Amino acid sequence: MARGARSGKAFRGLVGAGSSATTTREAKAAGKPSRPAHRTTRRSSRRAAPVADVHEPPLELAPDMAGDAPASDDSIASIVIRPTSTLYRARAAKRRRAVWHLPEHPVAPAAPPAWMLAECEVAAARAGEQAEILQLLTGLPHPPSKAEFHAIIDHPEHDAANRLVARLAGRIVGHVEVQPRTVLVGGTPLRGAVVDRVAVLPECRGAGHGQRLIRAAEARLTAVRAGVAFARTRVPGSFQDLGWTILGRDRATPGRPAEILARLLDAPPRDGEVVSMRQWRHVELPAILRIYGSNAGRFVGPAERGEVYSRWLVSRGGFDSLLVALVGQDRYDLHETTARIVGYCIQSGNRVLELLADPEFPGVERDLLARVCAEAIENDRQEILFEAAASDPLHDAVAGPEPSAAAGERMIVARLPDPAAVITALVGSMAPRLAAAGITDPVELGLDAAAGDGQPGFRGSIVIADGRVTLHTGRIGRSYLRLPPEELTRLVLGQSDPAEAAGRGAIVPSTQAAVRFASWLFPRMPLWCPMWDDVPA
Repeated sequence: MARGARSGKAFRGLVGAGSSATTTREAKAAGKPSRPAHRTTRRSSRRAAPVADVHEPPLELAPDMAGDAPASDDSIASIVIRPTSTLYRARAAKRRRAVWHLPEHPVAPAAPPAWMLAECEVAAARAGEQAEILQLLTGLPHPPSKAEFHAIIDHPEHDAANRLVARLAGRIVGHVEVQPRTVLVGGTPLRGAVVDRVAVLPECRGAGHGQRLIRAAEARLTAVRAGVAFARTRVPGSFQDLGWTILGRDRATPGRPAEILARLLDAPPRDGEVVSMRQWRHVELPAILRIYGSNAGRFVGPAERGEVYSRWLVSRGGFDSLLVALVGQDRYDLHETTARIVGYCIQSGNRVLELLADPEFPGVERDLLARVCAEAIENDRQEILFEAAASDPLHDAVAGPEPSAAAGERMIVARLPDPAAVITALVGSMAPRLAAAGITDPVELGLDAAAGDGQPGFRGSIVIADGRVTLHTGRIGRSYLRLPPEELTRLVLGQSDPAEAAGRGAIVPSTQAAVRFASWLFPRMPLWCPMWDDVPA
């Protein structure tokens, strides 16, 4: 009984809650006075703990561990020992079914508050609103920096009234900017402007605030006497609904520098003098303007860059690198006496904003592009973005056999606030063009465009005889074209084929001669609005 008693004493604290008779018999076997049964029950109940999910087999003492205890009815046959403060319970594993929470009704978009749908008030921005306007413009895909935003004050034609804002309940909800500039149409300078930085708060879109901003900008175009206006946009349909004309795409082609360089090296080498390249010097700005002017005259849309305007572009800081190509001995001079600049390339990060060469040195553009790709490889740039006119052949060299359009491409839209002023400015170049084509017969073409969509119309005729050009407003003559305002814009800006437009019914000619005369007077010209003038700095 001694061994059995010691075993009972050792495991007394670990025994689960049992009957009072068992506890008393255990105490008698150990030769000690028994304890009340209720006391043992309370202790065991205090040691009970929450149920755990761990399953361990209970520890059992076999009968031979009871020592020399005689077999009797009061002896302990087995002891079940469990860890302190733990109870075990087997639980059947059940897999719960998935619950799908489906709405009973489709979720309807929340309607904007009534005050956001009210008609906004569009007026010129005030001096103390620069910070709020700059915060609004941060929502644009390419927002301007704070330095560029304030650099507009130094623009040669800056006017505070050219920045318009839409106010609603005392808060600025929209912005548009009118930038007057002289634009070139086939080498002819025209008084024009660019509508840029059109932005509306996201929570206020869909209430017509953007349309009111564009209408206010059109009124501003008339105030600054702009004959033609251009704009870049990713939503050309919105401008078209307001009477603007879609001219073409602002093309940007991505490419890998290593692949572009391999294609350029596989092409036949350029014939001519050896060209060296380096970063530009500020004294070389007149040479860069000379190359720009010799190329811009064959396009529609580029700005006429004078030295004052170009100095402002440089000081604005909208580029990172300006690479020049030279022929001859490179020395520091002011008038290109020892080396002539025959090309240049303007870059901003991985974007090629402008790449032009002297027409007397064909092929220099490919050398400049090869140098740009070599520097991109050295700087570990995986891609470059070539931005130029859609007719530029370098797009094919950049794109390769599988061309792909960039996600940031936008459409170029235009409007003629004063068609008569534009046609009057263009008639001066018509007689020399006809003489160069060998056309000596008299030419008379009438244009009849009715006003519509808030755009003024035009009715008049162009007469060319004996090398002289006259414009008669109010009469159209025998050979004329009847056309809508948007087709008049395409024709005047060299983006329309009169024969093709007549075939699809956009132009109604009175005679077949009218279509032929229109092709002579308004020939097709490539469209190009240089990105350097409008890129955010």
